Amino acid sequence: MADLNEMRDKDSKSKAREMLIAGDDWNEIRRETKLRQKDLKRIQKEITSHFNTF
Repeated sequence: MADLNEMRDKDSKSKAREMLIAGDDWNEIRRETKLRQKDLKRIQKEITSHFNTF
């Protein structure tokens, strides 16, 4: 059961990452992925730090 939840979590995070990069609205991302705002901010921080290293 834990493995299924981990897989769902990874799928949600990758979908959220794609949606953030595409510029989708935060409310729409939260609705589709069921992630918390805290998780979305963490993903956005990872994306931003990746682009700031160049």
